Amino acid sequence: MYCPKCGALSESGKFCRACGTNLLLVSNALSDTEQANKAGTAPSGGTSLGLFHSAVLTNEGRSLQGHNAAAVFGSITIDLTVTDLPMGETIIHAYSVFGSIEVLVPDDVGVRVTGVSLLSGIKVRGKALGNGVFSVSEYVSPGYPQSARRLLIDATSVFSGVKIRR
Repeated sequence: MYCPKCGALSESGKFCRACGTNLLLVSNALSDTEQANKAGTAPSGGTSLGLFHSAVLTNEGRSLQGHNAAAVFGSITIDLTVTDLPMGETIIHAYSVFGSIEVLVPDDVGVRVTGVSLLSGIKVRGKALGNGVFSVSEYVSPGYPQSARRLLIDATSVFSGVKIRR
C-alpha cells in the first residue's frame, strides 16, 4: 500500500514509517467503500479529488459531514455559504499535496482547525498557523463551543496550502 499522505510504500504495519499516518484507517475506509459500491449505496462522508485540476464543492442539497477533500497538484474550493450548515458540528477532512484547498465559511459558524503542515501553510480567516516548515497546529474561533453551527476541519498540507475564510 502507498501512503495517501506522503506516498511512501508501506508493505506491512499499522502506521506509515515515513510520516506516521494510520494505514489501518485507510485500509478500512477503502474496504468500506468497496462494500458500499457492491451494495449500490454511497459511503458516508464522500470524497472530492482535485487531481491536476480544479474542483468546486458546495453544501447545497447535501451534508458534508465526514467529507474528505484531497487536492493533489490541483485545487478544491469548498463553499459552505450556499446553504446553512446543520446544527451541531460538521467535520471535514482536507488533504493538500502540491495543491490548494480553500474553504468558504459563513461568519456565524464557529471554526476549529487541527492540522499538520510540511513546507506549506494553513491559514484561518487571515491568521497563519505554524511556522511554514513543519507544524502541528490548532485554531479555535472565539465562542466555538457555544456556536449553534460548528465546523471542524482536519487539515494536512504538504508543499501546498489550505485556507479557511469568510
